[in-house]
Amino acid sequence: MTDTKNNIISAARHLFAQQGYHGTSVDSIAKKAGVSKGTLYWHFSDKFELYRTVLILEVEKMKRIFRSNVCDVTDMAEFIYRRGRLILEAFGEDPESVLIWMDLLVQAKRGREEFKKIARDLTSYIKKSIDESVLASFADAKKESVFLLLRLVILGLLSCLGSVMDAQEAVVSWKVVVDLVLRGDE
Repeated sequence: MTDTKNNIISAARHLFAQQGYHGTSVDSIAKKAGVSKGTLYWHFSDKFELYRTVLILEVEKMKRIFRSNVCDVTDMAEFIYRRGRLILEAFGEDPESVLIWMDLLVQAKRGREEFKKIARDLTSYIKKSIDESVLASFADAKKESVFLLLRLVILGLLSCLGSVMDAQEAVVSWKVVVDLVLRGDE
């Protein structure tokens, strides 16, 4: 990627995080990146393509985190806890990621199909990272309920990150939920 394109993406990421998709104009992105609108349009056909690029890079960042932090544990609860901790810590270290994520969910909630599709794609990676760790451990009837509960908890914790709780509090809460759900009354 060229430096110019990277500057545009970086400026857009910051503005999308701070002002949301609808609050960010192409003019403000170009100004922050130090380029003309023509240069911006040379690299991206429109604001939505730029937004989608920012989000794809967010997913790629999560994939790199998981690849570089392979868990070598055999205990399922510990594996799920570590996966959730990685997600929460990554978002906790980068408050703009949380803001971008929340804006995407708000935009998807407003009903635009293109935002819904991106939100589903993004959450599918989080879903996969949690679900793959519990595949063999529950009866089929219970498995879907456990998957759903854990996904909802991690999404809920992410939505509270930086406002109601910090990353460490979120990680502790995640540990408690994993222990309750997976270990039960052992």
